[in-house]
Amino acid sequence: MEKYEKMVAAKKEKSEEMVEQAIKTMEDMYNANIKISVAELVRKTNLSRGFFYNNPIVKQRMLELKTNQEGKVLVTPKGEAIAKAQEKRIQTLERKLSESVPISTYNELLDKYKKLQADYKNMKTTKMLNVYENL
Repeated sequence: MEKYEKMVAAKKEKSEEMVEQAIKTMEDMYNANIKISVAELVRKTNLSRGFFYNNPIVKQRMLELKTNQEGKVLVTPKGEAIAKAQEKRIQTLERKLSESVPISTYNELLDKYKKLQADYKNMKTTKMLNVYENL
């Protein structure tokens, strides 16, 4: 009987460690403004999908954090990867462009590009401020 009790205690301790790991990972994602999703939690923790749905403590905390994230601008890991790939592609195309266009024309186009980027950032910021003002 004592052996059984030790096994139950070990299983309970392991379960508590898994809960702590899951909650810590969720809170880290929340603090880093990373969108909390079961798929991402499974990837980061190596715990099963069912664990996040079936464990009431973990499920409740996940729902609380996801609710708190509503309306925030969040980072998605896939979006980060896509952004990096696009940035690399832009650099490659800029290099090819600089090799195929006279340097004076390239500099003019680069100045226009930088101005358009600044205008876009201002427009995006203004749009976001308008959205928050309308809330």
